[in-house]
Amino acid sequence: MSLRERILIVLLVMLCCYAGVEFFVLKQVIAPELEKQEQQQARENLRRCTDAIGRQLTGLQKELLSLSRSGQLYSKIRSTSTGLIDSTKSKLDLDFLAIYNNRWEPINNKTDRVKFEAVEKIFFAPEHSIIKKNIPGYSGKAMVRQQNRILLVISAPITRSSLSRTVEGTVVAGQFLTTARLEAIRDQLQLNFNWDFIDPHQLVGQNKEIVQRVSTAEPFDLIPVGEEFLQASAVLYDYQKQPILLIKTFQDRTLSQQSLHVMQMALYGKITVGAVAVLLLIWLLQRVVIHPIIRLIKHIGNIDHPGKRKTAPLLSRKDEIGTLANEFSKMCQRLQNAQVKLMEKSYLSGVTEMSSGILHNVRNALSPITTRIERIKGEFKAVPLENLEQAQSELQHGSLDSARRKDLIRFVDLTFQDVLMNLNEMVSGLDDLSDQVFQIEDMLNIQRTFGREDKPVEFIEPAELLNKALEMVPESVRNECRISIDSKIKKLATIPVETTTFVQILQNLLINAAESLETEEPLYRKIHISAAIETVEARHLLHWQIQDNGGGIAEEKLQQIFERGASSKQKGLTGIGLHWCANTLTAMKGRIWAESQGLHCGAVFHILIPMAPEEKLVETAVETIECT
Repeated sequence: MSLRERILIVLLVMLCCYAGVEFFVLKQVIAPELEKQEQQQARENLRRCTDAIGRQLTGLQKELLSLSRSGQLYSKIRSTSTGLIDSTKSKLDLDFLAIYNNRWEPINNKTDRVKFEAVEKIFFAPEHSIIKKNIPGYSGKAMVRQQNRILLVISAPITRSSLSRTVEGTVVAGQFLTTARLEAIRDQLQLNFNWDFIDPHQLVGQNKEIVQRVSTAEPFDLIPVGEEFLQASAVLYDYQKQPILLIKTFQDRTLSQQSLHVMQMALYGKITVGAVAVLLLIWLLQRVVIHPIIRLIKHIGNIDHPGKRKTAPLLSRKDEIGTLANEFSKMCQRLQNAQVKLMEKSYLSGVTEMSSGILHNVRNALSPITTRIERIKGEFKAVPLENLEQAQSELQHGSLDSARRKDLIRFVDLTFQDVLMNLNEMVSGLDDLSDQVFQIEDMLNIQRTFGREDKPVEFIEPAELLNKALEMVPESVRNECRISIDSKIKKLATIPVETTTFVQILQNLLINAAESLETEEPLYRKIHISAAIETVEARHLLHWQIQDNGGGIAEEKLQQIFERGASSKQKGLTGIGLHWCANTLTAMKGRIWAESQGLHCGAVFHILIPMAPEEKLVETAVETIECT
């Protein structure tokens, strides 16, 4: 991924994060707050409506109390005139008015009596009476359902004067809450609300659902009506706590919706401006930073072998990038001089390199010898010598019963059998150690004559070469790693190679793979070995591949690991092995290279070796075969 793409991704991520935060605030903070304010306003409007009806009832009660305590109604108790009652009804806008003495006998004319009979039964109903006859001069107020109408009922005690405390009777008055009176309240409040006179036994549809949702804890019911209105409902109850009036207001939501729409448009505008700013910033970075860096990178890529002329980047800038380009040009010149000196000295290090290669190969060959010796030592340490000496002493000097003597003899026999078995294994192991020592001696002889004499070429099967290399790999490595071998190797024909040298190359690569697995410690340590015949430029070559899932190799080190002093390992080794392998394979008309997807991704080492020798080597090999 280029620098420009990285910067673009970072800027776009920042823009998306900003847009996400803005959108979250709009949807999760501002929109709920606007909705909360709409609901609060709807509740306030409903509260004003219910308070207005309550004030209607309270106002009637105050006016009637003032009249009954002034002494004006006292004269009515002793008179039959209807003028005062009619004037009081007209003044207070009452639908009926009745006066009772202390014995609760009505004092009305016939006309008033006829009008009052319809509601009198409700006042003095034995099960739910509004007016308490056992209380002289009972004062109270209530809302009563009378057929399909709502009646506001008030009562007050009658006294002779405002200073008198003696109750002479009771006045009961009422006013129907008609549609006209509710419309007057609506005009007075200047609120848009509707009402329904409801019967608790005949509730259906939406009104029933509203009444069921309204409670003392939540006296208001709020329902959105589309996106333009919010319906708020409240219920008024009579003196028996039965619903009798349903009030509905409609809160206009247009302003809130328009506010949200304006905020969304502003957010889209900000995102658009941000996108344009990102593109402009990318263009400026391209011109001011990225383009000069690309020119500098191209200049770096022109570094090649010593002697090739380098052209300095044409950067006449005075900023940090210009300074970096100039300093890099100076560094390139110093690097050229260093490369020339390094190549002059590299050819003088042959003797030292040869010695290091010998030591490296000897170390690899000594590893299985050391392992075998440790195993033999462990087997002999496991022999119970002290128990054997004790058993021998008891058999020679002790007076033992037959069972004990029989057990000791059996123990001695078994122990000697184990010792004999260990001795046989030790003899076999010493034979193997002798063969490996001879291999080391052959190796040293070949290394000593390397570069002075042609090495013997033998025709040998690839499977046999691989088996010889695996035998020289330490047993601990073979036990800890799962080494899989392609079955096609057994079917390959013989190839002409310097057997000992090529076995050392395979062994070195296998040990390197095992050490990489030990460092990386994957869940399953695997080494896969395969070989196949390939044709390159009319030459038949055997292509070996040794693959592991170990620590891998960084891309910039894939070529360096075959140089002198470099290593594919993390620490502790000189890096002579791979350099020696590369030089040896070059002398054998082959080559070696490595592939890896990067660190922690494993690696594959490739070896190309000719299937047929050069003309001189063929003649030598034929003579060798004829002699055998």
